[in-house]
Amino acid sequence: MPMTNTSKTMTLLVQRQLDAITTGNGAFLETFLRTAKAAGFRVRIVFAPWHAFGNRPFASIHPRLRALIDEVVWEGTVEAGGRYWSISPRIWVRFGVRLVHELMRRAGMKVQWRNYFGRPMSSAEVVRMSRAADRDPADLTIAEYSSVGPVLDQLGQPTRKGVFVHDVLWMRAQRYREKGLAFDFYETNEAEECGWVKSADFFVHASANEMAFFPPEFPADHAVWLRPVPPEFGKIPSEGKPQVVFLGTTHAGNVDALNHFLEDIWPIILNRQPDAELKVAGSVGDAIAPALKKSPSMTLLGRVEKLEDIGGSHAIGIAPTRLATGVSIKVAEYLMLGMPVVAYPLAMEGFGGRLDGMVDIAETPDTFADTVVRLLNNAEERKRLSDGAPARTREILSNQEVADFLNAEAALKP
Repeated sequence: MPMTNTSKTMTLLVQRQLDAITTGNGAFLETFLRTAKAAGFRVRIVFAPWHAFGNRPFASIHPRLRALIDEVVWEGTVEAGGRYWSISPRIWVRFGVRLVHELMRRAGMKVQWRNYFGRPMSSAEVVRMSRAADRDPADLTIAEYSSVGPVLDQLGQPTRKGVFVHDVLWMRAQRYREKGLAFDFYETNEAEECGWVKSADFFVHASANEMAFFPPEFPADHAVWLRPVPPEFGKIPSEGKPQVVFLGTTHAGNVDALNHFLEDIWPIILNRQPDAELKVAGSVGDAIAPALKKSPSMTLLGRVEKLEDIGGSHAIGIAPTRLATGVSIKVAEYLMLGMPVVAYPLAMEGFGGRLDGMVDIAETPDTFADTVVRLLNNAEERKRLSDGAPARTREILSNQEVADFLNAEAALKP
């Protein structure tokens, strides 16, 4: 998608810190901003003056994201030392409370501290964000996450209003509840979340399947799926000892998937294939349950600088995902690394069927183990699944449709 010179402007309304891109929401935001720039938009970010700081009075923007942003508007801050510092007393008080809680936690006390993810803003903060956006009217004004949607209600200048949906938040809450996981974020419901986005003219979804049900009965021609764009890798090894690979950062879905694999699937595999080996790459290895830390034949690699070193048709990528509301980016990364992949159906939902036939789907722990063992012992099948996978994945996950969609929505500006 070639860059174009144009005066089109997109304002993105944000209520979180943007200091990391290793997590799913950071990676998707980078993809979205790159797509917007390729479509010819000038990008302006309006931060929530209080919410976006969370529990810290200082914040930074990751250099890769900052390079894609033309203007930053963050009221109530001063910029110094490459950071934005809040001058709001409430933020500093909140920071002090958080420090006390952290001391209590280190002293062995159980402290549950909920973050600001998905939490509705006060009416005063909503008004401040809308006024900041209105001061420089944009062709598109987009709320990042539905919880920022109420700002769209207050906009007075002509603009086309959209929502960038990373997660359907009520669905995330429902799945946490089903798995018995502790909530560290605001718990919403379907009616409340739909109310937040009632002013939106269009939606950009980070998950293909979520377009079908959120918000209900919304016109399909004003919604689009932003594909995950996994990184390009260097030369991938053509040979190696067959092994199983789990790749992931530390978040609830990955932690649950890895612990489930180690407890319920890996023992079955080792019983049938005693010489099988498991490599765990990424920070998720730090979150393995204590009872599973010494699982046999498992190597924790930690952060791997060159992921292509663990790729190739001899490496079987696994996605035993039981907790997810968006796209399982690791599946696309495995394919770009030339790996055969085994996944639970939930890991594939976010792709909306686009990767059907490229991944082996297993419904149960036993069938998952069966599939992994079969692939460990069948080099020809592994090769068949991996051959051409990077090129096909790259083609399927092109975001030219999204760039065209954004330009079409901008043309509808009142």
